[in-house]
Amino acid sequence: MKYFSSQQKGFTLVEMIVSLAIFTIVAVVAVGALLKITDANRKGQSLKTAINNLNFALESMSREMRVGVNYAADSDITFGGIQIDEFNDVQKNGGNYSGDWVVGFNTSKTADMGGGSVCNLVHLYKYDSALQSIMKAEQTGCGEDLNSLVFHQLVSPDVRVVSSVLNVVSSDTEKPKVFFWLKGYTGERTRERTEFELQTTVSQRVGT
Repeated sequence: MKYFSSQQKGFTLVEMIVSLAIFTIVAVVAVGALLKITDANRKGQSLKTAINNLNFALESMSREMRVGVNYAADSDITFGGIQIDEFNDVQKNGGNYSGDWVVGFNTSKTADMGGGSVCNLVHLYKYDSALQSIMKAEQTGCGEDLNSLVFHQLVSPDVRVVSSVLNVVSSDTEKPKVFFWLKGYTGERTRERTEFELQTTVSQRVGT
């Protein structure tokens, strides 16, 4: 019996504790690395979503405005007797509008006014700081009241535009153009949040 007992081997309590500690450290490091990779992947997807969405929105705006006329964000131009600045709650500084702004213009789209006449329909774009989004509204018929137009979000609700600046140049001495600057983020969770900052300038291609 003594001989049989002396031949039995196993791990001591100290060895078990050390092994468990090493395994725990390796597991924590591995899980941490996996979480970082997952977060990086989600941030990458969020950034891709934001850029694609904003590029689509800005391209849509640019395409319409390039062939439009009468850019207005101030009281220099009226559409159906309504000045665009009636929509605005802005702070004007050196020609720049920050805060909630609205820019309007006559598009290349036309509608029948009757009697063989046509009109160029008005489109409106605005930045809504409450919704943190870029919005769009458009006339569907000549003489449609601008105050009755319904604005719809142009960008995904996942994309938050927290700050925006608008500059409109529409005069007899300069070629009409509009400058947009947008800053915001995408991703609801803080650690997955990705910030962006975009700007673009749209110049009129047709004569006034």
